[in-house]
Amino acid sequence: MIDKTLEFIKANHLNIYDIAVMTDSGIEHTYCQSCNACNAIYSVTKLFVVTMIGILYDEGRVKLDDRITDVLSGSLKFRYDPIWDTVTIRHALTHTMGIDHGVIDIDRDDTSQYETDNYLEFIFSNPPSEAPGQHRQYTDVPHYLLSLVIEAITGKRADEAITERILNPLHFASTAWARCPQNHTIGSSGAYMSARDMVKLAWLYQNNGVYQGTRIISEEWVSLVEKEQYDLYPLEQSGFWGKGGMNGQMTMFNREKRLAVAWLGYETNQESEQLLSWFSTEM
Repeated sequence: MIDKTLEFIKANHLNIYDIAVMTDSGIEHTYCQSCNACNAIYSVTKLFVVTMIGILYDEGRVKLDDRITDVLSGSLKFRYDPIWDTVTIRHALTHTMGIDHGVIDIDRDDTSQYETDNYLEFIFSNPPSEAPGQHRQYTDVPHYLLSLVIEAITGKRADEAITERILNPLHFASTAWARCPQNHTIGSSGAYMSARDMVKLAWLYQNNGVYQGTRIISEEWVSLVEKEQYDLYPLEQSGFWGKGGMNGQMTMFNREKRLAVAWLGYETNQESEQLLSWFSTEM
């Protein structure tokens, strides 16, 4: 399967670094060109944060309607608009916090131009402009806050908790995680890994929360993620569900085909659609 896919990538001049396909038979992986062993997954990072929140939800350590300011009260040493007290974990997971696009954009901003190196204070100085829960606006803010939620609950940086509870049980190899100037996990972006490992997250959701016989997240959480679209979305009419990242990163699965796929590269949306179409029709 991977050989045919590689032929398609090269024939169509797609700028893919590496790609992995996972089935019940295991993982097939190939590097499509000379590149680093680990590469930026950009916003696919968000789905790892979502999954860690799911673990805490399953354990009863967080509820979807918990207020973020309650969970982070120990870190809020500054004045903020009271509207923040109406923002919940669910609002963050669904990108319905009511904030404007562009409050922070980790991959595009010159963060040295932020007014402070305290990202939490900077975010809270830009309060929601609409009532939380009313409007979906995709931004990087929610998953930075969710990373702080994970830290507040577990006592560990979010990437450390994710490594312990997700990456190690899924037998990940090398990864790296970006942190802010105050050493908190960025969460909305900033993870680096290979497609061979990234595909395992899609396979986990493919199998309703179980990886190689070990339950990592509950079926209830998987159902919530798909129903309320916590950074996992149906991909057109392809039968695939997935999470993409800037410049064309992707991890996705198709339960009917018993197939998960992940790729890393530098692609336009149009070129990524070519790969999605290929896996929808040829596999």
